[in-house]
Amino acid sequence: MELKQLWSQDFETQESLNLDYWSYDLGDGSEAGIPGWGNQERENYTSDSFSFSNGLAITASRYSPESAPDVYYGKAEWKSGKIHTANKVSFKFGRIEIIAKAPVGGGTWPAIWMLGDSLKTLAWPLCGEIDIFEGAGNRPFQLCGTLHGPGYSGDSGVGVAQDLPRHLSEDFHTYSIDWLPDQISWLVDGEIYSTLQRTDIAFNQADWPFNESFYLILNLAMGGWFAGDIVDGYDSAVFFIKSIKHFAIDGVGEVRLI
Repeated sequence: MELKQLWSQDFETQESLNLDYWSYDLGDGSEAGIPGWGNQERENYTSDSFSFSNGLAITASRYSPESAPDVYYGKAEWKSGKIHTANKVSFKFGRIEIIAKAPVGGGTWPAIWMLGDSLKTLAWPLCGEIDIFEGAGNRPFQLCGTLHGPGYSGDSGVGVAQDLPRHLSEDFHTYSIDWLPDQISWLVDGEIYSTLQRTDIAFNQADWPFNESFYLILNLAMGGWFAGDIVDGYDSAVFFIKSIKHFAIDGVGEVRLI
């Protein structure tokens, strides 16, 4: 396999977010018509939940009652961060590789994922969603890689949960996908742990939306159906990301700067 790097973000050398590539999602999802971001999440996303010190840190922190804004369920309990490359950087096929370390804390939900550029015209899940990595502090050994599309979305998404020998929060790991026409493989630390082909899920291209261009999303959610209850005993949690790289695989793969 020949890999050719097409795009990267080395957060260890940055002091601030490159807004030529990234935008913030803000609030609790109500403005987008999906309170709780469609998942019963408890966080309020802000632009000041990001910092740089030998990498990008997305920090979820508990609000004090006097500073908490109103959200869909009352006074917000947590603030956190979410960024994306929509309308700025678009990817189609290739290897996407992220070095990251999961946070500590029951109820944390770190995620590295992608949505189809067609989101505004086709809506979710017709646009497709590729979850490169999801973790849950209540299941600290487990990582998940999942596809969501027409007929297989939400808690019916198709994917695999993989356990590692140590808590995900103890070490940095390399989370990747090898994304090719009609096939996606998930890797952790260079080893494939799951592969899905179009014929495993769908018998026509309309039900396999992953042969089109997608944008990238990084976030740290709190609570929600996937993460479970937020446990007591901590007031902040940090999701660390060192770098992101995108490669063509044997000449297959493209990145478009919009």
